[in-house]
Amino acid sequence: MASATSFSKLTIGSIIVLLSGTAMAKGDCWMDIYTEIGFKGEHARIEGPAQLSNLRAVGGSDWSNRIDSLIVGPKALVQAFRKEAFQDDHTTPPNHPDALKAWGEKAADNDEDNAQFGPNQKHHHLGELNFHHNINSLKITCMK
Repeated sequence: MASATSFSKLTIGSIIVLLSGTAMAKGDCWMDIYTEIGFKGEHARIEGPAQLSNLRAVGGSDWSNRIDSLIVGPKALVQAFRKEAFQDDHTTPPNHPDALKAWGEKAADNDEDNAQFGPNQKHHHLGELNFHHNINSLKITCMK
């Protein structure tokens, strides 16, 4: 009887470890969005994979034209669009280029239809990328 109890504990422990490992790997595909520069203000996490044709109901709030900084998870690729339904609208030049230069971020080409963010990228302020409070749809792809 004692050996059956030991076996049960080992099996349950092994299952928990296996499930934890699976959950952790799946949890590496996400992006965190913030309403203010420097990862401040309101915050929401979007788990991938996802295709959000609008941002009107992210985490119970309307995030349309509100994202000012973001962090991308280690297994996520993000494509951000200025308009809903993954479309683009060329707008004004970047905001606050001196501040972003001080943070070590580079200016993006203003003619881009969208902005792309790779794994583990952090953007203190989206102004230099011409996406300051100017994102209305997103695609998050998960890498294996």
